[in-house]
Amino acid sequence: MPKTICLKAQETVTIYRRNFSSVPMDICFDAVALDRGQPMGEVAVQGSNWVFPKPALMQPLQPQNNVHAGFWDTFFSIRVTAHTDLEITFPGQKFDLSPWLIWAIAAIILVVATAALIFSLAQ
Repeated sequence: MPKTICLKAQETVTIYRRNFSSVPMDICFDAVALDRGQPMGEVAVQGSNWVFPKPALMQPLQPQNNVHAGFWDTFFSIRVTAHTDLEITFPGQKFDLSPWLIWAIAAIILVVATAALIFSLAQ
């Protein structure tokens, strides 16, 4: 289900924050100007400051935005400063199960192989 945040002109809001997570992921969000013009504003991306400090990355707000949180971004936030009245929408999260599926299959194969080895040694 999409999540929507409304911002007034000159308002700054943290639209995304994560703590104690090192899972690399892409955060996608859309910006729509309420006057139906071009969305205007700035996006501040702040990665972790405790392991490998890095300054906030400033970028212009686009209609479709994509921000990457890396492995070292244990503490991560995205702030948007609106220059016009905006509506920020997060489409439904896309979660890629392929790495989890591969690890689950590998774990099952390992368990079955270990059980087979124990069974054959017990004979």
